[in-house]
Amino acid sequence: MDRAAALGSRRVGMRHDQVSGQTGSDGSYRLVVFTCDEDRQRCRSIADVASQANARVVSLGDLPALPSFDPTSSIGVGFVHLGVAANVSGLGQIRALTKAGVRVLAYAHRLGDWPIGLRCRALLAGAVALVDSARPDFIDDIWARATAIANAEARLARDQEEVRLTFRKLGIVGVSAAMRELFRWTVRISRLSDLHALITGETGTGKQLFAEAIHQLDPKRRHGPLVSVNCGAISPGLAEAELFGHRRGAFTGAERERKGLIRASHGGVLFLDEIGEMDLALQAKVLRVLQEGRVLSLGDDDEVAVDVRVIAATNRNLEEMVANKTFRADLFHRLTILSMRIPPIRERRDDLGALVEHFVSKHGHLVGPTPPRVGEDFMAALAQAELAGNAREVENVVRHAIVHGEGEPALTLSDLPPEMWTHVSQLDAVGPPIASGDGADPRATLPGVDPALGSAFLWQTLSTNGWSLSRSLASCERSLVEGALRSTNGNQSRAARLLGLTPRSIYNKVRKYQLPQKSA
Repeated sequence: MDRAAALGSRRVGMRHDQVSGQTGSDGSYRLVVFTCDEDRQRCRSIADVASQANARVVSLGDLPALPSFDPTSSIGVGFVHLGVAANVSGLGQIRALTKAGVRVLAYAHRLGDWPIGLRCRALLAGAVALVDSARPDFIDDIWARATAIANAEARLARDQEEVRLTFRKLGIVGVSAAMRELFRWTVRISRLSDLHALITGETGTGKQLFAEAIHQLDPKRRHGPLVSVNCGAISPGLAEAELFGHRRGAFTGAERERKGLIRASHGGVLFLDEIGEMDLALQAKVLRVLQEGRVLSLGDDDEVAVDVRVIAATNRNLEEMVANKTFRADLFHRLTILSMRIPPIRERRDDLGALVEHFVSKHGHLVGPTPPRVGEDFMAALAQAELAGNAREVENVVRHAIVHGEGEPALTLSDLPPEMWTHVSQLDAVGPPIASGDGADPRATLPGVDPALGSAFLWQTLSTNGWSLSRSLASCERSLVEGALRSTNGNQSRAARLLGLTPRSIYNKVRKYQLPQKSA
């Protein structure tokens, strides 16, 4: 058996008649290999092995446009050449493939000699692994990695129906690439039963729902309890007793013994919501539980062993809190071994329709046996809303509309809350073209910027802000908002339109960065 045939024997249940990239009748999945490399010989070597393994090979060249790819019926693996250290050229291809749901392996000649920062840029772009193409066994190595990825994706796909039903039952709905990736990561996290995890995301994104999903998908702890604690709602004076328990008479008012919420979670999961609100002294004691697996109740002399998985959640920036010494660095690092960020609605607008349909189905019984349809004008208005409350706000809007629709067969614009009418009407009042004083589009009159100068500006911004990404992004945002306001002569509505923001967003950013406002 030759090398290609041997590697092909490890494919993910693919058959020779599956040339269309569709799922086979036996539930198998087609492997599609994308190559982005200017070295034709290397491309041919990868393509030969991939073809003999019954994979469809797509050469993207300079990637003018990504061919259609359906991640629900095919498994995509991309091989992207990064170029040379002096001119990294493959990051755009990595981002495009990753966005399409393709798992990307990036490579370059003598990659180990590259600066660490450049290698990190490839990982940040979305590459799942970096490989040195100078290795004599490069083709074997990179294909073995691709096979492992494809097999893992196939296993996930076979479990996808169970996972999808679990998520939907919990109210977690999403069809976007970002949510599909989040589902994949949630499944992986859930199986690592003895590792703690951190969930971050804005208010209303569904952090508790994802904690519940991890618990239900955890093969070891799903039959144990899930105990939820809102750290921001517990009085600091009572928090230790609530979490760790106490003996009778341990303090004034302790009239009976309590084992505490940590011990109540034994064998299961303790969900610490809004952990950023927990005071430093209590953080230290929680860290000890994570490290030692033992609990000391108030008034007790002996510790008690406890087997519990902690999942924490917050809408605050814990990294900044660590820098400001308002959150313990050791607890932060302990929790972020496994971490996930739930993107806000504005970053996954493709999910809005699915969310609305889900909430209509969930709350349709409020007015009758048949849920109402969703009218086009209802969705059009909702699509323009800022939705700062994310999925929770979408649910509240839909519930309001169902109740005020009074049993009508369809939800229409008139069923939305008045504050949403106000918001959308303000957007329309801005007017489609953004005109400067002479009626010209301000974007057409902005002076050109040398790309090299732009790159130098970014490097200088990073250096000035101590290589802190959050501070650097804030600095860039301030400059861009300021530039847009200058281009529109201080007109905030026009600046919002120019930047693709809502008037409320631009107003908030002007206040946030204390930018001068045009006098009336």
